[in-house]
Amino acid sequence: MLLWSWIVAEKTVLTLDKETFTNFITFCKMPPSNWVGFSTTARFAQVDGNSVFNESWRPFNIRASKDVGARSPKVETLRFIRSVCSSFYGFLCEEDVIAINPAISSRTFYGRGMRATYPVERYLTSEQLGQVLQALEFHALGDPAGERALFIIAATTLMCLHAADLANADNYCPCMNCFVLDDARWWLILEAPGRLLRKVEVTPEFLPYLRRYRKSRGLPPFPEQNEEIPILEASHGRPGLSVRQIRSIVKEALMKAHASITSTDKGGEHWNILLGGSMRFLKESGAKIRAQSFRPAELQKYLGIFSLAYTYGRYYG
Repeated sequence: MLLWSWIVAEKTVLTLDKETFTNFITFCKMPPSNWVGFSTTARFAQVDGNSVFNESWRPFNIRASKDVGARSPKVETLRFIRSVCSSFYGFLCEEDVIAINPAISSRTFYGRGMRATYPVERYLTSEQLGQVLQALEFHALGDPAGERALFIIAATTLMCLHAADLANADNYCPCMNCFVLDDARWWLILEAPGRLLRKVEVTPEFLPYLRRYRKSRGLPPFPEQNEEIPILEASHGRPGLSVRQIRSIVKEALMKAHASITSTDKGGEHWNILLGGSMRFLKESGAKIRAQSFRPAELQKYLGIFSLAYTYGRYYG
């Protein structure tokens, strides 16, 4: 897939969408002859103790050259290729490098049509999310670390942010001046190195949490234009947090919310979903809730997703 993306599609694999990935699978069904070998060979050869490219290596191979029609791979081979690519993109999604998995959202054909399928997952409803935030508000009273956790979870669910949107990266630290007031509305401008510029509208539901968090840090209710104060900081005052630190904070906060809610909600086994919760789970819950009042095209733009079809299948199906 990497070679096809670079050589044929002339794109980075990070930008492949559903249609382009389907084109890749189609390419794999009948690759050109110069991509096919007649035996399995090592990609690199040892010459004088050095690894050099093996000129006889090909991405595809067939067992017998006399079989003229053997260049078309078996159905199992195509499924294996798609499975490996899906795992690769799934990892990138978990790391917040990309927003969608094109291998899942694509409609590929293995001799007959196969409908695109989406994983059946459980999410928080609007009412459940309100209970989680209420529990965290109680835990945060007088606790700066609790206020920070509440702010992160509110930003994740009410603005559908990724951990990477709030984290340090390559000497970049998102600051309070990323919140910008424009035409009587607040926006969050995200321009981390290596990521597409995003302008996310700050929802009215999130503003109270922004004010509350800033108050806990001794700041005015709303950010000022040149306020170069990190949005997040470590407990000892070091500016910025890593993606791993942010995820750890969220996981610990969800466990506290679970303990608080289940202590009064007897028989509430459905709350166990919080024990395995993550930022991605919270973001997806927030997106599902927003889908109830957003048209698919509006939600696609808000979430920064390339594919409208994926947005529809993921959040409206």
